[in-house]
Amino acid sequence: MQLLTFTAGGQTYAIEATSVVEVLPAVPVRVVPRLPDYVLGVVDYRGRLIPVVDLAKRLTDDFSARRLSTRLLVVEFSFPGRAESSPQLPKARLGIVAENMVSTLRSDDVDTVFPTMHLENSPYLGRILRLNGQTVHMLIVENLLPVELASGLFAAQAELPSP
Repeated sequence: MQLLTFTAGGQTYAIEATSVVEVLPAVPVRVVPRLPDYVLGVVDYRGRLIPVVDLAKRLTDDFSARRLSTRLLVVEFSFPGRAESSPQLPKARLGIVAENMVSTLRSDDVDTVFPTMHLENSPYLGRILRLNGQTVHMLIVENLLPVELASGLFAAQAELPSP
């Protein structure tokens, strides 16, 4: 399995590459009032507005630094409750802003695995891997947004045709 790695708050994180739709340069985001501070707003992605999460802000107290290696990662997922209620809907797409998004690792190179900690306030944190001497924390993309927030942000997709 391939993992896409990036940093947030000086720590290395990864997600499975199979959930990645596209990696883009950081782009301006349309702010939406009253969202949690880690949800920057929305961007137009191929004719559809998708919410954007700042990964550093979600995981730490600081926003992602704007660097040349800061990217917008577009991921596809089914958040809890969506697939069961409407299996005909396309999977949700989410934008994730992260720093140093430039490398991939193969999970075949895992030296050590620390199992997922089931933390009530951080359900998006998965297992911790030791890969080629580097400690990497896996993220569970489906859990980056609380279910209530995800349901509200993605509710309009039920009425839109698939692109």
